[in-house]
Amino acid sequence: RTPAVPNADGSLALYSISKYSLGSHSETNEIQVVDLKTGKSTLFSDDSRNKEPTWLVGNCVIWLKELEEGTTEFWIGKAGDVEKDAYIAGSVPAPITYLKVKHLRDGDIAVVVVALAAPDGSLYNPQKAPKSLSSAREYESIRARYWDEWYKAERNAIWYTKLSVASTGRYSIYEKGMINALKDTGLECPVTPLSDPFTGFSAFDISTEGILFLARDPSENSSETLDERVYHVSLRSFIEPPLGPRQILVPGFRGGASSPTFSPDGKSAAFLKRKNATHYDKPRIFVVDDLDNLADLREIHTCSEKHKEEWSLRADSVSWSNNGKSLYVMAEDHGRGILFSIPTANTLRGSIPSPITDGGVVSSVYSLTTDPMDTTILITKTSLIDSSMFIVIDTSDLSSRLISSVSQNGSLFGLHASQVSEITFEGAGNYDVQAWVMKPSDFREDRTYPLAFLIHGGPASSWSEAWSTRWNPAVFAEQGYVVVLPNPTGSTGFGQDYMDAILKEWGGRPYVDLVRCFEYIKRDMKFVDTDRAVALGGSYGGYMINWIAGQALAKEFKTLVCHDGIFSLYGLYGSDVVTGMDVDFGGPLSDHKSDWDRWDPAQNTQNWATPMLIIHSDNDFRCNLSQGLASFHVCRSRGIQSRLLNFPDENHFILKRENSLHWYNTVLGWINKYANVTGGVVLAPPVSEPTRNRS
Repeated sequence: RTPAVPNADGSLALYSISKYSLGSHSETNEIQVVDLKTGKSTLFSDDSRNKEPTWLVGNCVIWLKELEEGTTEFWIGKAGDVEKDAYIAGSVPAPITYLKVKHLRDGDIAVVVVALAAPDGSLYNPQKAPKSLSSAREYESIRARYWDEWYKAERNAIWYTKLSVASTGRYSIYEKGMINALKDTGLECPVTPLSDPFTGFSAFDISTEGILFLARDPSENSSETLDERVYHVSLRSFIEPPLGPRQILVPGFRGGASSPTFSPDGKSAAFLKRKNATHYDKPRIFVVDDLDNLADLREIHTCSEKHKEEWSLRADSVSWSNNGKSLYVMAEDHGRGILFSIPTANTLRGSIPSPITDGGVVSSVYSLTTDPMDTTILITKTSLIDSSMFIVIDTSDLSSRLISSVSQNGSLFGLHASQVSEITFEGAGNYDVQAWVMKPSDFREDRTYPLAFLIHGGPASSWSEAWSTRWNPAVFAEQGYVVVLPNPTGSTGFGQDYMDAILKEWGGRPYVDLVRCFEYIKRDMKFVDTDRAVALGGSYGGYMINWIAGQALAKEFKTLVCHDGIFSLYGLYGSDVVTGMDVDFGGPLSDHKSDWDRWDPAQNTQNWATPMLIIHSDNDFRCNLSQGLASFHVCRSRGIQSRLLNFPDENHFILKRENSLHWYNTVLGWINKYANVTGGVVLAPPVSEPTRNRS
């Protein structure tokens, strides 16, 4: 389910939830309203065409309804009685998304959405556009494709209008329709296709007098940087053309920006900005105190307790408290996604971030009410045993109240908190490495269990204390494995130095950390049968699986599973993200071939011998399909027991429900076969071959 969003008085919250039946192979999508006092949820809508519900006034809600041929309608209704009072407030002749609203001083309501714009700046509906006689694509920019889509001439734009209330008491959209805030600017927002899971609502924010958004500077060389900048566009009203966007410049900072957000009064703004044009660089927190003067810019310096050193954590997102005196910052901290509060006032010695939460991973935070004196917030977070929790926290004393838990602290899933623990061991050098451990729900100390050794992607990522439908450790644990999820060198949430140490060390320090982890398990976790160990990884984790296949550690595993991995580093030049990649290996391939070759798994295939399951999807533009095919072909040509699992309709992630089920069945069946696990999933014959023994 989605994060819960409270209404203005903090009595109710909206969220969406999807459910899939493996029996009927059907999905239901609902919008629900939760009473924040009782925790009881009631159905708002079960029409799958309705999406993005947003509070309007009181208990009134506005939402989008998708119709045939791409048309989208604005609907308005009341929570609790939507069928009786709902009405259409207007429509747009194109698909739109990322709905945001803001109350204006004259009583009207600003409405902002994202939709495609044609090259001339007009609203574009792909379902009604003329079909080209040729299917050709042509590019001169390095931006040819992203994630799972090829770029087209039509680009994302921010569109705005307003709702006005009539004498009948009903709202309606301004009669002249939507206005393109980015027309004739060369800018686009969001900068990536809407299928990108890492962008969306956080790409822009709105106030009563303007829009704050992220976009790439068209004057910059796209072959050198694809980083986004922060822009502010002032609006006299939401029915007149914009005054033109202005970039918020940060002297000395060339890296990308993220998380633009207005203060509650709309006069100030905050955002994150990296100093260097590399994704490894730490985002810094900036505030513009007066948006009429964009040079009125300052960095919010953060430091550790007692002001001894700079705060080591990386801010992932930033938002304002409802009184504008603090910023809420989400940051990873040793495998947890913690919410911090940071004062916005200038301090010569730096501000000390104060943690508001301790465990799990926070995914959203909202002030519970619009009252600037109210210190309560509503957060949504997950854990390794719970897929969604709504919690109210009083930031003045950190007291909390659980509103809703999908799994009732894991019990509905048959899980419990005692299954989850963590270990710390010495890594490749004089530093500690953390790993999560998840045991079966029926775990007994006097028994031994096979090991599922999971390696995360990124590499600028981590295994965190969060729920996911992908690579869910509980699924492996309930097959009878002890699951270990290490966070080796390069992982986020353990300080900037720890993250930077992976540079020019892709198969070096992280690999040795993993070796040390296995040695720790073998030595100190007597309930783990390391003679029945299997290793699995995706993306960078898939790279590491291919790297391990050519190293001594491979002999410790009965089988390896490589999902969307990297077979040859040279192939990264075919990825959708090329700019900034050279920093990983000391520079471009043309000048640093030896550095690239040093950590290239393809250079060690003469050592491959361990059985391997290779998974790769056609629409994976991050790690191209050829990478997986190469690993599979090496295995088959060397007589290594192997299987290729391919999804023609998936990208870097397996997202479709039936495909996800098939992924788990094949992965679990494969590792169970080699780890000699009985009573769990049994490996089925390959679905696309008429015989079992084709070579």
